[in-house]
Amino acid sequence: MKPTSVRLLATVAILGLAIGWAVAVIISGWSGRAVPIPVLAGSALWLLAIALFVWGAVIRPRLGAQIDPASHPGVEPLPVLVAARVAAIAMAAARVGAFVTGVYAGLAAVTVADGLSTPASLQSFWASLLAASGAAATSVAAVRLERSCLLPSGIDKDDQ
Repeated sequence: MKPTSVRLLATVAILGLAIGWAVAVIISGWSGRAVPIPVLAGSALWLLAIALFVWGAVIRPRLGAQIDPASHPGVEPLPVLVAARVAAIAMAAARVGAFVTGVYAGLAAVTVADGLSTPASLQSFWASLLAASGAAATSVAAVRLERSCLLPSGIDKDDQ
């Protein structure tokens, strides 16, 4: 399994931006107003990012105990299969976070392009900005979690 690259995340984010932009333009053309974005969308994404950061902080000592048990006395090592599953979940979260970042950035860009003259469009802009930043933080936390699950080079744990 290859680690998630920044190039892939940037490509996924740009794809999300194009889709978000297109959806917002279509909805704005049909309804004549800004796309309503709930503030709770951004709040939920920030909570997910915080959960991933905490998960990474909790799991790191257990992964260290798996690699070198002598350096982490009293810490139960994390099973290799669990580490692989965590890495897969983190990889998926990073990619979805990048896509959602792009979608909400596209919605924010269309809202700015249409003008921030009404309270509804201003609220939609700030809510989409909050959601885009939360999704970006989720992606960063997921990449950090994924990278912490990698074994250092030169260590072969295939026999476990």
